[in-house]
Amino acid sequence: MSIRVLLVDDEVSFSQTLAKILSRRGFTVATAESGEEALAALAAQPVDVVLLDVKMPDRDGISVLADIRAMPDPPEVIMLTGHLSRSEEEAGLSGGAFAYLLKPHPLPDLERRIREAAQTTRRRRQNDRAWAPKEGGEQ
Repeated sequence: MSIRVLLVDDEVSFSQTLAKILSRRGFTVATAESGEEALAALAAQPVDVVLLDVKMPDRDGISVLADIRAMPDPPEVIMLTGHLSRSEEEAGLSGGAFAYLLKPHPLPDLERRIREAAQTTRRRRQNDRAWAPKEGGEQ
């Protein structure tokens, strides 16, 4: 099964280029240009990993991350930034981000991290289903 990625970035040319590259590498990629668009996309279609820009005009990635982590069955989130900030990195990682990476990030490492994050998401979802109450309330 292909890894489903939602790429959230207000820089359209960056998103389009990275989406094409990741698609060629076997990922299924959707894009969103804002935090609100990303949250709507996630509500409509679950993904395995979100690549989330930190600096966006409508909402910063840290606040979007909080909303994603509050969703039932959230995907792992990899934060991407063009402007490294130790305080934002700490906020992202303590807020539940899988990783905080400077963009552009070397593609082999980005691909590896996406695969690891997807594996974490899928493993958690599988465990959650295994522990969910069965119909009729029995375990």
